[in-house]
Amino acid sequence: MPSESLHTDESALLVRIAEGDEQAFAALFFTWATPLAAIAMKIVKNEYARQEVVQEVFIKVWLHRDKLGKVENLGAWLRKVTVNQSLLSLQRHAADDKRLEAFQLRQSSFDNTSTLELKEIRHLVHEAIESLPQQRKIIYRLNRVEGKTTREIAEELQLSHGYVRNALSAALAAIRERLTASGLLTLLLLLHR
Repeated sequence: MPSESLHTDESALLVRIAEGDEQAFAALFFTWATPLAAIAMKIVKNEYARQEVVQEVFIKVWLHRDKLGKVENLGAWLRKVTVNQSLLSLQRHAADDKRLEAFQLRQSSFDNTSTLELKEIRHLVHEAIESLPQQRKIIYRLNRVEGKTTREIAEELQLSHGYVRNALSAALAAIRERLTASGLLTLLLLLHR
């Protein structure tokens, strides 16, 4: 009777695995990996998740090999473990997807808010610069836009170094005051922490 012989062979294989026989475990793996992978793929529909499921099934078999003596129908038991592991994988990936979606939503909201606030800040800074007296405006632009030092600006405009430093400080104070009045300076400071 081939079915009794097969059952006896499976039982002997399980006993050997339970005793820690790695060759018996490898034989089980090579016999069942492909059929279990097909079952997993029908459920998880993802190659990476399928591989993960099959790996987890065989890890469980090895870790719980001491209980293999109680298994009566190896094929049914392995299929059941595979289905359960596949469902766990779906749950885990669904939870990951929800967390990722929530993070992306928060990030998108933050990005949109930040973009609007940065546009408003740029607009206020531009207005503040345009409202400066002409010489302060020139000194500010030479320093902040062209990157010149206060000494270089003083030489170029034939002004004293102290005057240029004070004019630049006054220009920055006017810009800060404009941002503070709008409430955006506090926001800007918080964004850079």
